[in-house]
Amino acid sequence: MRAKWKDRPRSHRWAILGAFVGMAVGAWAVFEYAVHGTTFDRWLIMSTGLLGGGAIGALLARLTAR
Repeated sequence: MRAKWKDRPRSHRWAILGAFVGMAVGAWAVFEYAVHGTTFDRWLIMSTGLLGGGAIGALLARLTAR
């Protein structure tokens, strides 16, 4: 059974939201700078957005904890 959104730990929720934002920024970067690049270039940019956004989201959750 899947955990509901509100039952997940706060750091997980923030990391998921951060990863989503990071992928959106990565998608913009791919369309802006790597349209004529290789598939590896696009993959590298998108995976950096995913991992970086998730890490920033987890960091923000830790910094803004009550």
